[in-house]
Amino acid sequence: MVTETITLILYLSGHVAEHTAFEKLSKCLKAKRTIERNLYKDTGTVRYSCESKTVEISKGPDGKQYIVKIVE
Repeated sequence: MVTETITLILYLSGHVAEHTAFEKLSKCLKAKRTIERNLYKDTGTVRYSCESKTVEISKGPDGKQYIVKIVE
């Protein structure tokens, strides 16, 4: 299923490394702030961004929905 969602994207050296979907922009920004404060301090090659993206979603074995890929 293809849908548009708020996505927290981790860029490493300018390339997408990971992505996670959120229902609201405020929850995405909260997660971004937490990550930037506590987990990763190298700001030279790492960037986090909350963006509205069109993504392909699929259900995992646990029944939860996961982003399969970002549709450009």
